[in-house]
Amino acid sequence: MDFDDDGVFVPPAAVTTVFVQAWGAGGGGAVGGGAITGAGGGAGGFAWCVLPVQPGTPVAVDVGAGGAGGAGAANGSPGTPTGVDNNLGGVVSAGGGGGASLLLGGSGGTGVCPGQGTVRTGADGGMGNPPPGAPGQGGRPAVDGVVQPAPPGAGEGGDGGGDTDAPGSAGGDGYVVIWW
Repeated sequence: MDFDDDGVFVPPAAVTTVFVQAWGAGGGGAVGGGAITGAGGGAGGFAWCVLPVQPGTPVAVDVGAGGAGGAGAANGSPGTPTGVDNNLGGVVSAGGGGGASLLLGGSGGTGVCPGQGTVRTGADGGMGNPPPGAPGQGGRPAVDGVVQPAPPGAGEGGDGGGDTDAPGSAGGDGYVVIWW
């Protein structure tokens, strides 16, 4: 079952364990200023976890939102985390990527499993550049999943803006896959 928006998963009868892949949202890229190009936002973190569930007990899915790109004098905003809560005390979390600030790329998000699983840190955003440099690329590609990849753009950091006050781009939203 795939989630690109918040939702609820209700485990069917006899299902006591599920596998969760979660990507955090990417951070926004920084605005370029004058002749300086902005830095890229960090990619969201990734968690692949074995999560205990109880049949019929709802599992809450909170998909992270990509951080806004910087505009005017603002830096890129961080992406928000993606979480899957089994309502039994276990929460899978994939952190959002950091927003970029002018020349400094955003840092990649991390992941947390409540038990068995693996986590990976998202890629850091590329640095901004003085003239005549190219804008910093947002952290990408998103971390590969175990069963299937995230959709294009999910969890990726936003690119930095070009010179002459071009805004940075927004980070990609998070994503979740649950299977049993």
